[in-house]
Amino acid sequence: MELKKILAIALSTLALVSCAKGMGSDSAKGGVKFAVSSDESVVECTKSNVSDYATLPVAADFTITVTGTDYSWSGKVSEWDATTALATGNYSVTASYGASDEEGFGKPYFTGSADFAVVGGQTTAVSIPVSLANTIVKVSCSEMFNNYFPSYTFVITRDGNNVVEFAKGETRAAFVDGYKFTLAGTLVGEVKTQTFSKEYTNLDEKTCYTFTFDANNVGGASVTITFNDTVETVDLDELELND
Repeated sequence: MELKKILAIALSTLALVSCAKGMGSDSAKGGVKFAVSSDESVVECTKSNVSDYATLPVAADFTITVTGTDYSWSGKVSEWDATTALATGNYSVTASYGASDEEGFGKPYFTGSADFAVVGGQTTAVSIPVSLANTIVKVSCSEMFNNYFPSYTFVITRDGNNVVEFAKGETRAAFVDGYKFTLAGTLVGEVKTQTFSKEYTNLDEKTCYTFTFDANNVGGASVTITFNDTVETVDLDELELND
């Protein structure tokens, strides 16, 4: 079931703000119902969804922040007091799950916002559209590459810090901030260990990028990387001969 359906079902009966008991004729206050509507589609060569790469959050996992004139509240959806009444006026709400600086396997970051108005004596229904706000990265290696390099490791780094490591045989996708990172590889062959690194910037959100590696020559002086429909040859740096 797509996240949109899961969250719609989970939140359909949840009134985050409702007319408080005993409001009576107080027309200066009103209520609002929130629902999270999610687009979990991902741009890729073939159509895919976030659920192909990670477990989707449920409605209660989202944090909301409600703000208005002289009003602010933030917390989990499940922590909201449904009896709270809001003064008539304009508000905004932001829903989020995860964070842009939380990166790695199974760490999608969803966020979205909506503006709404509270009308005295009424309950307003508000839908908060959320979508994936980080980038998905996968690593794939050809059979020839695996045969030429019995062992290898790829690491995504940023500003000298490791973000996520792809060991040989890793099939999971990582969720990262795509504004900038360096992909570095340590490739262990039969007689020598070689390395490379390459920086990537401004990768799109809500997009899955696959880095496909191939060993295209017997000498092993370079590898080819297929990325974003572009094939490029990257020279390898020799570290040392293996014992």
